[in-house]
Amino acid sequence: MINARTVIRISLLLWVVPFSVVSAQLDEVSRLFDEGNELFREGNFEEARVRYEAVLALGYESGALYYNLGSTYYRLDRLGPAILNYLRAERLLPEDEEIAHSIEIVRTRTRDRFSEVPTPVWSRWWSAFTDLIGLKVLLWLGIVSWLAGSGLASYRLWSRDSSQRTRRAATMLCVVGVILGTASVATSYTRSISPRAVVVAERAALREGPADAERTVVSVHEGLVVDLIGSAGGWAHLRLPNGVTGYVQADAVATI
Repeated sequence: MINARTVIRISLLLWVVPFSVVSAQLDEVSRLFDEGNELFREGNFEEARVRYEAVLALGYESGALYYNLGSTYYRLDRLGPAILNYLRAERLLPEDEEIAHSIEIVRTRTRDRFSEVPTPVWSRWWSAFTDLIGLKVLLWLGIVSWLAGSGLASYRLWSRDSSQRTRRAATMLCVVGVILGTASVATSYTRSISPRAVVVAERAALREGPADAERTVVSVHEGLVVDLIGSAGGWAHLRLPNGVTGYVQADAVATI
């Protein structure tokens, strides 16, 4: 029969063991990251890359890690993985000027120059706005606005407040809440079904269909940023900046 003392010991063990495992893993992550930084400063870029990739393999990521890894790939003259990791760093640190500057430097060295399909002004403004504040913040603003409007409407009914000002405020808050919430969910869904990717292969043939026998539409090169429409059977379906679509081998691209 298990007594109370045994139960307490088992409970403590269940807490202590996971904590010790996580603590040991964090120590390993710090060690690998520091070693990577030191190797980078020494000019041993390949070994630095190995250390940074090992941190990612442990399931940890950060803007600084992706930035350092991008810089390492750039020093190794691998432009595709360099811009991929810089863009991943930008995703986590969208306002970092050093990251933006590094991205522009790499792009000046990429080979492909496709004209981009014009986007409406409102779409560019909306993308800039959502990148600035984040979709989660936008969603919470919508929820708070809707709850505030609903609460105000309930108060108006309970207190029998017949003022038009209260009615208009409640209606406006509810409408704003619905608009912000719907917009954040729709934007998130749109981005999830067509994420951005980077060509990491030195050169890849964009084909009309998912087979080597299909006609080559154009050749794309490392560092080109594209939209990933989908992937299946070892092939990735891409949309180029100029709107042209086609298929490349799945290992030729990596999702940001």
